[in-house]
Amino acid sequence: MLWYFIGMQIEITKKPKSVVFIKGSLPAEDFDAHIKHVTDHFVSEAELPGFRKGKAPEKMVAEKIGEAALLEEAAEEALKKEYPAILKEHTIDAIGQPQIRITKLARGNALEFEAEISVLPAVPVPDYKKLTKIINEKPAEDVSVSNEEIQKSIEWLQSSYAKASEDKSVNKRLTELPPLTDEFAQSLGNFKTVADLQTAIRENMLFEKKEKAREKRRMELLNSIAEKTTVEIPDILIDAEKQKMLAEIKSGVTSMGMEWAAYLDHIKKTEDDLVKDLQKDAERRAHHSLVLREIAEQEHIDPTTDECNAWAYQYLMARPEHEKKDIDPQRVAEYAYGVIRNQKVFEFLESIK
Repeated sequence: MLWYFIGMQIEITKKPKSVVFIKGSLPAEDFDAHIKHVTDHFVSEAELPGFRKGKAPEKMVAEKIGEAALLEEAAEEALKKEYPAILKEHTIDAIGQPQIRITKLARGNALEFEAEISVLPAVPVPDYKKLTKIINEKPAEDVSVSNEEIQKSIEWLQSSYAKASEDKSVNKRLTELPPLTDEFAQSLGNFKTVADLQTAIRENMLFEKKEKAREKRRMELLNSIAEKTTVEIPDILIDAEKQKMLAEIKSGVTSMGMEWAAYLDHIKKTEDDLVKDLQKDAERRAHHSLVLREIAEQEHIDPTTDECNAWAYQYLMARPEHEKKDIDPQRVAEYAYGVIRNQKVFEFLESIK
């Protein structure tokens, strides 16, 4: 379909995998205005022998820069201005950077180009309130901590204590477990008695079990909606999920004190092989992300700036100092928004009775 917009003729075509193809032509007179603006800028900054800065003749500056470089700069300026306007005018919800190809670039002629843009797809979610209500009516998973589990946890602490306690005089580690006494409990932290230690272990284990049960129920809610939501996922979103998952694996490997190259050698895979193996999980995560985003849109769920800033601050404070210098604050802010929004969506779904 042809459109005429701000003097520009464009043709927009929808392609598979949520890609939009744009073919555009900016009239010669409009492109000439950009050429003139770019040329004036170069002249103002030029320092040529025999001339003060900004005083060299335009022809000499243009010859020094070169016609091709000047036209390419003018084309880049023109597209930077027109591209956002095209997206806004035609409500194109673009994601990532467009792939742009200049097809005609000459002085006195229209600037012609083609662009391929990945867009957020339509997500036809089913009646998620009805599906959620069915799952929420199911009895919650019974969560408890047995005395046996507490005993096993204490034995593990005793064993760890024994391994870490070295007898310097004979240069060997303890071979017997330390007795379970109040003194032993006090050596592990802010506990006065064995009973205090047992209570803390029970509370921590119960908290972890409840969190796991909650996460399991949330995934059940999300899967029930996602299974009935058919959507073409843009490759750019799947690739982004792969990179996130790869970063998570690398972080886990590093936290274990293992070198990344050694890990790859251990699993007998290259990094590219590992990324390929993540395809299905990346597709699932991207699918789930789109479903959560659509529910947030329909329910007007939108985290506040204060909430995002607080989350980002806590995230940055938890990072080691050597990592902070490589962290992009903008990406952290975007990540915080997504995390909080998804949390709020789950809380909304859990509230449906």
